[in-house]
Amino acid sequence: MRGSAPFGDRTVRDLADHIPTLETRRLILRAPRMTDMEPFAAFLGSERAAFVGGPVTDNGTVIRAFGHIAGLWVLRGYSCFVAEKKGTPGGIGLFGLWYPVTWPEAEMSWSIWDARAEGRGYAAEAMRAVMPWSFRRAGIASAISVIDAANHASRRLAETLGAVIDASATLAANSPDSPFFEADEDHVVVYRHRSAA
Repeated sequence: MRGSAPFGDRTVRDLADHIPTLETRRLILRAPRMTDMEPFAAFLGSERAAFVGGPVTDNGTVIRAFGHIAGLWVLRGYSCFVAEKKGTPGGIGLFGLWYPVTWPEAEMSWSIWDARAEGRGYAAEAMRAVMPWSFRRAGIASAISVIDAANHASRRLAETLGAVIDASATLAANSPDSPFFEADEDHVVVYRHRSAA
């Protein structure tokens, strides 16, 4: 099997080919690629990643995190898309339905990797394309976004997307047995997104 990695009767390349490409007015949302590792690592290693567990500078941890994002496409059939600006190759962020095994339910997730891409409405534009596709693909009617209470930009985006605070999920997310609980960190707020379909 020269040049391919076996996976049952399909190859990893075949699986990647089944990840759709979505388009918006300004963005292409596509499968993760190895070339996305560098901007992803730069983001995780910066102070801008403070609300997603960063800065993370250990190369092995960064590689595993990126592999987790890509791997969930195989395990779940959905995960986060990488967005790039039309006419400008290279990823600017991740947008999609994120559902690690330890999460209580699927999460609508977003991150802009480069500060120069912030404040331009890319995240809202990407999520408006990704959310309907994700709800259909996963066959669910709602999803959460778990956001650090101090992350006002993400909280505004959740509200712009029509999400509302879920008080019971917020209480559960801040309990010591939650995967989101960190004793030395701020509380999180859980927003609830509902499918329009």
